[in-house]
Amino acid sequence: MNVDDAQGWGYQLDQPWPPPDTPGIVTVGGRTFHRDAECSGYRQGVRNSLRHGREPNPVEQVTARQARDRGKGRCSVCWSEYL
Repeated sequence: MNVDDAQGWGYQLDQPWPPPDTPGIVTVGGRTFHRDAECSGYRQGVRNSLRHGREPNPVEQVTARQARDRGKGRCSVCWSEYL
């Protein structure tokens, strides 16, 4: 885990996850594992960064296992079937 990685919220970490090898995306500054960059939650995070004068962090392709190992939470929009 990168020490600069943002960590998911506790409630996100306790929710059911997709299978470990499921592909998705994260960013270092984001707390959440998304299915892809088309997610409305991900896009809102990008808009928030820009509104506050920050550049969005680059997207990284990872598996659910890697995201979870990095302390990310899963997106409830992308992975609603696991609610």
